[in-house]
Amino acid sequence: MADPTTDSVPETPTSIVDLAVAIELECAALYEAYARAFAKRSDLFTFWRLYAEAERYHAATIRIHQASFAEAPVSGDVDTSEARLFLDQLRTARSEAEQPGITPRTALGKARWVEEASAELHGRTQFFKSHPHLAELFAKMAEEDQAHRDVLRSAEAKFVD
Repeated sequence: MADPTTDSVPETPTSIVDLAVAIELECAALYEAYARAFAKRSDLFTFWRLYAEAERYHAATIRIHQASFAEAPVSGDVDTSEARLFLDQLRTARSEAEQPGITPRTALGKARWVEEASAELHGRTQFFKSHPHLAELFAKMAEEDQAHRDVLRSAEAKFVD
């Protein structure tokens, strides 16, 4: 399988889906890093583990939808540069989350940014046009990301002193 994080191969529906899955799994890895960072606080640990689980669910849902269509050429040019940049930003955020001293405020703020950026990417990007079923799925995922962002705002009142 081609690496979904490089630009060296022509885009196919499979490589586009691989990139989308990589983004969801990197979100899960970021939230798992937050869970580890707050392991001594069971409320925060559980909160972040559940967020990671939601992101893994998104990745699995994308793969299920992928299984519903056969490999077909992508119509027109597909620009994945924005999605690749977002994936790089997620990796940087995870690396930062693995450093000592992260605070609940910082983690919740970064997670709100992740969910907002993900909603924006899912909601307007053109690289999911490779199959109509994906367009519907990603519209729904954009709505979920916005709801996650709103939950994160509420969580600040509970978890931030």
